[in-house]
Amino acid sequence: MNKDTLIAIITNQDPKLAQAVSKMVDYIQDRWAAPYPSKEQTEAVNDYLRSVHADKGGALDETDIAHRKIASQKITINAIRLLDHDQLDRLQDVLNHIAEDREYYMPERRYGMGR
Repeated sequence: MNKDTLIAIITNQDPKLAQAVSKMVDYIQDRWAAPYPSKEQTEAVNDYLRSVHADKGGALDETDIAHRKIASQKITINAIRLLDHDQLDRLQDVLNHIAEDREYYMPERRYGMGR
């Protein structure tokens, strides 16, 4: 199954999940991926986690992190048809980091006069 077909199927059931799966599969399959996902990719995951009420929006405690990790596993499960074993492990590792830190993404470069 190709990515476009899978995302279309998931979109019919849960558009936010489809967006998160799409963004994270793109990140994992990128041959020259950065060590961290982009802000857009992280926000797609956070949007999905908020949509399934796995995120209260306040400070993260152990229970909130556990709920976010469990909910993030659905992204990995939906990516099974597109990724190999090592890529799935890497995906879940990145999702676990996002579950622990809402702002787990590559810092944006700022241009200007640095001193």
